[in-house]
Amino acid sequence: MRERLTACASALALLLLATPAGAQDLNPNSGPIANSAIVGFDSAFFTAFSPVTALDMVSRIPGFSLSGGDTERRGLADSFGNLLINGRRPSNKTISLETVLQRINADDVEHIELIREPLPEYEMRGHARLVNVVLREGAGSSGSWNTRIRYFDGGRLVGDGEIAWSTTRGNTDYNFGLETDLRPQRVRRRESLFDAAGNRLEARNDSEHRRWWEVAINASIAHQISPDTRIQLDARGSTWNWRRNQYSLVDGFAGGTPTLIRYEQSSTTNYGNEGSLTATLNHTFSDRFSTTTTALWRQSGSEDGPEAFEVYDPGNFVEATIVSVDSENSEQVLRQAFSFIINPTHLVEFGAEAALNWQETRLDIQFDDGINIVPIALPVANSRVEERRAEAFFNHVWTVSESLILESGLRYEFSEIEQTGDTSQSRSFSYPKPSIALTWQASANTSLRLSGRRDVDQLDFDKFASSVDVADNNAVVGNPDYEPQRTWTLEAEAERRIGDGGSVSFRIGQDWIEGVDDFISIVTPEGVFDAPGNIGDGTIFRLTAEASLPLDAIGLSNAVFDGFLEWYNTDIFDTLTQQHRHLSGLREWELRLDYRQTFPALDLAWGWDYFWLSDGEVFRASEYRLEGRTDGDLDIYVETTRWTGLTARLGIDQALDNGNSRQRVFFNGSRALNVIDRIEYQNRREGPRVYLEFRGTF
Repeated sequence: MRERLTACASALALLLLATPAGAQDLNPNSGPIANSAIVGFDSAFFTAFSPVTALDMVSRIPGFSLSGGDTERRGLADSFGNLLINGRRPSNKTISLETVLQRINADDVEHIELIREPLPEYEMRGHARLVNVVLREGAGSSGSWNTRIRYFDGGRLVGDGEIAWSTTRGNTDYNFGLETDLRPQRVRRRESLFDAAGNRLEARNDSEHRRWWEVAINASIAHQISPDTRIQLDARGSTWNWRRNQYSLVDGFAGGTPTLIRYEQSSTTNYGNEGSLTATLNHTFSDRFSTTTTALWRQSGSEDGPEAFEVYDPGNFVEATIVSVDSENSEQVLRQAFSFIINPTHLVEFGAEAALNWQETRLDIQFDDGINIVPIALPVANSRVEERRAEAFFNHVWTVSESLILESGLRYEFSEIEQTGDTSQSRSFSYPKPSIALTWQASANTSLRLSGRRDVDQLDFDKFASSVDVADNNAVVGNPDYEPQRTWTLEAEAERRIGDGGSVSFRIGQDWIEGVDDFISIVTPEGVFDAPGNIGDGTIFRLTAEASLPLDAIGLSNAVFDGFLEWYNTDIFDTLTQQHRHLSGLREWELRLDYRQTFPALDLAWGWDYFWLSDGEVFRASEYRLEGRTDGDLDIYVETTRWTGLTARLGIDQALDNGNSRQRVFFNGSRALNVIDRIEYQNRREGPRVYLEFRGTF
């Protein structure tokens, strides 16, 4: 199978690199830029899409997907996004790139540049492509707003939205924003439980009502201290609240007919807050030498519960499990980077980063039998994990020729992890992380990129502390011996641009993973538990195809189709069963489709997008899960711009929601023995959501 797919990959890559005679006449530039490394899109290119903000414009760039970097990882090295505003990165972890773009009025955008290969004046930060939004000079003050009215399954009607405003006073730029989010979802579950012989034991009907709200404020202030020095402050603060009420009716089949045997209910209120601040100082010493200093502070906290999971027989209270969880997190990072252009063909960047991070988790579990409430002991229920980390880095960009660029780099990380609480332990890690990438611009329309790198996952603090899911009867014990998985990656990508609005790309990649992150079994005095851990070395082979195609050639004027298809082949030797299997959690297939058509004469547009994943597997010590998305996720909308400065959209999300499926196979003892005890089937459904959205500028 792999050999056939590899042959297909090679054939498609050759097709992408081939340059038919007719294609030579196609101009990939829709703006003022003619360099093959940069594709320019002026404001006229976006007219058919009726953009309100810069986010609407960037989302229509063919062959580009906005990425904010990996902001969930600690530190700054992996959090650099692929967006520039006037040649500068606008934010780093504190404010999302989507929020940055939503604050920019589309009328203030002069043009947008798609940077397709490393250039001395831009820092790619590991991205294959960047987008640079160039604003009009003297744009002045502007604002944008967005409000939504949403109808959720279950009959709940709510409204939320965002508002943002930006202005310039002298040498200082100000940006402010307010966001609200309200989601009163209803989740319905249908479960059936069978024994190993296929006899139905129980049928469960769950109705879960959720109410989530969040309010967030953000602000950015950038001041040009001098012609060579600029400072920017980004701040964000948020508070949230989540309430949940769940009711379950359980029927038994002891007599062959369904009979109510149990009633279950639970109710909880969770709340939390988060604040973050990033300060960035840029100084240019000369045309060839510059520095960037970045400092980050982020802190968050949450309280979950107490949540009582109560069980009743048809007439009386039986028992309850009461769970409370508190968590606090802190992250502090300082990064210093230097950039030096040695000559027109060589650019180097070097520097260092230091960080101090910690997380405290407190888990309390109690059992109520109706007479007494007693604590339930769980290992590593209370934990504090602290990390002190340092990293040095060096990157080099060599412009070998006008069509060939070589990037290379080395990051060396050292970290010390100390855990206290129910368990005490201190460990040290050090990892070199080299990278290399070769970009060849074969023609104005065609490029090829080959890359290799070593990546090390940052330690996830949550894996050091225990957690429980009473509704699923699951407990996961924290593992003080958990290590981050390490991955070597080789990747090749070919891209072909078609005309001024289309592109096709194909990517093939191979990952070699050391210490695959999965579940292991841990034996404690309280019992045998699942725990996060490392189960050996594994591999991932993947093929990815992307396309963005205008459809005028087939008679669909002002229509654009975007497609994404990815196939994974994963392998790990399961030390529990002594057999090869797929990696837990990774789906074999992923499909994303997007269609939009505009009717300028009517000030009208419509479109749809579709997302689908194949079934996924999860392997635990005494359980196997098979999870599916059934029909996928289809969203449909129609919108109008007939009112100047206003876009109105009517849409439906999850239009095909017939529920996500899940099968759980419980084994009697270890999964390696393959002795099935019970099998559970579940269908989980949230239902379609209808919304009316208005967006505008001021």
